[in-house]
Formats: sequence, structure tokens, C-alpha cells
Amino acid sequence: MIEGEGDAEPDVGYRSVLDGVSDLVVLVDPDGRVTYANAASERLLGVAPETLVGEPLVRSVHEADADAVEQLLSAPASASTAADAPRSVEARARSADEGDRRWLAFVRTARQPASSDAVVVAVRDVTERRRREGRITAQNERLERFAATVSHDLQTPLSVASGSLELYRRTGDESSLERVDRALQRMSELTSDLLGLAREGGRVADPDPVDLSVVAAAALETSPLPADGVAVHPDLPTVLGSEVRVRSLFENLFRNVADHAGPDARVWVAPLTDGEDDSGGSAVGFVVEDDGPGIAADDAESVFELGTSSDHDGTGIGLHVVDTIASAHGWDVSVTAGRHEGARFEFRGVDVVPAADADGADGDVNPNVNGAE
Repeated sequence: MIEGEGDAEPDVGYRSVLDGVSDLVVLVDPDGRVTYANAASERLLGVAPETLVGEPLVRSVHEADADAVEQLLSAPASASTAADAPRSVEARARSADEGDRRWLAFVRTARQPASSDAVVVAVRDVTERRRREGRITAQNERLERFAATVSHDLQTPLSVASGSLELYRRTGDESSLERVDRALQRMSELTSDLLGLAREGGRVADPDPVDLSVVAAAALETSPLPADGVAVHPDLPTVLGSEVRVRSLFENLFRNVADHAGPDARVWVAPLTDGEDDSGGSAVGFVVEDDGPGIAADDAESVFELGTSSDHDGTGIGLHVVDTIASAHGWDVSVTAGRHEGARFEFRGVDVVPAADADGADGDVNPNVNGAE
């Protein structure tokens, strides 16, 4: 590639050619120090060629990537064509601004300057390619989470439909078919909304008034908890959001209680107010509390992470779905120890619809207070 005259620097003719090359070309001596750099060093590394000369090349990269670049430079010349020899590495350019970090590809050529121990390295900016790869990776991870969410959320109504159909076959009680119909309708709603969730990137774009009392009671229809075990406060606020997603939030919370505390656990769904307790003041959110085993304080942050579960047979998806739905609405969710020694999930940052505006929003629909049908 470069033919010198016994030193480790290209002659004037080659310099004029190399200065017109968009990639950075450097000569590096056996100690790893730069003996020559073309004009592209200004654009790629932000330093003039003469400033780069005499400095170790690894000083131009992030310290976490320095070892990989050193390994590339230190490989003996006879190994440059070996199958297991490093021919190129990618490293982050040293920068004070982590948000504007650039990625560089260092390629060691198979040839050296004549009569020299110097190594010829071409350096190219691959930041855009790395960013594209990062976006693709993030998209694939979102798709995997989406698939897991779909599978998880469909399990509850599917179980209800399967169990009710089996009950009908054994008893002939046609009321069981009504539960099958409701479960299938719920599956249809979930499928439609989850697809919309994937397209919209997770945010609730056009929120509607949602009566939390009505939706929490509706979630009991596809819940493994008995209706008389869940107390839904009649003064829960009406909030702005997606009714289908809020119902899914309650379904996942109820299922989490059933999975960890059993079907006999008690659950309370109540307003969260700006008073000293939940009995007075204006509603600023809502609370879902149970009398189960609770969640350890050390696990309060990680409990919403995908794959986290205290149950060896658990999927670790349910509370992640709860957090995802809350985030889609712009709500903050946290978990603390409840007043009944169980878990207390608090939802804040909720857009509460004033009572005067909420009146009549749901027509003649009455909330299923305290879970009683």
C-alpha cells in the first residue's frame, strides 16, 4: 500500500495522495506511537496530523476499547494473514461528550512500508452503521417483549374460556357460555389494542375518560380472584387514558395477587388522595393493595423489570406489563408495604377528570362496587 525509503513515513508523493483520502491513514511504530497521519485525523479525531504524531494511537480511543486496539497493533507482521489474527477492531473515539460518541473501525493492512517495522492502519467512521444496528437491536428487543406481552395477556381470558367451556360440557349450564363469549371478546380487544400499542410506540395518543371503578370491576370478569375478594372503592376517580389498557393493568395486578398470595387473598382498589390518608382530600391517583406476602424493600425497584419474579414458575411479565401501561399513560407506579402487610401499588401523575366533567361520561354503566355482581 505504501512504499517508503527505509523510514516509517511515506514520501511526499504518497502524502499528497493520502491527504485526499476520506479515511484516516496512520503509520504506527512498534511502540504503538503514530509516526504519520494524513489530513483526515482532523475530521475523525478532532486533532491535526502533527498533533497526533508521536502519541500512542490508543489514546485516541475510549479506555474501555484500548486493549482491543493494542492487540491489533501488536500482532506480528507474519500473523497479519493468519486466520485467527485480528485484522480489524471497532472502538469508540475518545470524547468528553458521551451523547455524541463516535465509533471508528481500525483496519490493519496486510502490507507494511518497505524496510520498516511500522504498521499501516486505516481508520473509518462507522458511527451511523453502529447506530442503525443499535436501532435494529432495540426494535428486535421491543418485538420480543411485545410477543411475550401478547402471549401473557391472552392467557387469562383463554383460561377462562377453556374452563367455562369444560364446565358447560359437564353440566350443560348455558350461563358458562356467556363467560366464554366475554373471554373471547376480551381476547379480541387485547389483540387489537396490543397491535395498536406496537404501532404507536407505547404512548396513549388519544386518551378518553375512563371510570376506574367500572374498569376495575370489569377486570374481575377475567380474573382468577373471586369477585367478593376484591373491594372496589365507589369513589375511584375518572381518569384520562385507554380503557382497554387500564383494564389490562388491573387484570395483571389481580393475577399477580392470585399467583403469589392465592385465590383467598383480599384486594382493595381505592383513590390515592392529597390528604394524610386515602379517606380525605382530592384524588391524585389510585392504589391497588393486597394482604399477600408483600414485596421486599430491596426488590421494589427491580420488581417491574421484564423477567423478574419471586415465583420459580412465574414468567416475570405481569408487573412489567403494569409498568409499561402506566408509562404509556405518563403515570408513575411504585410499590411499598401495604397497611395489610401485603403489597401496595401506588399510581401517581394521573390525569384526573373533574367530577363535573366525568358525570355522564359512561352513560348508564354502573360500577361493580366491591366486586359483587
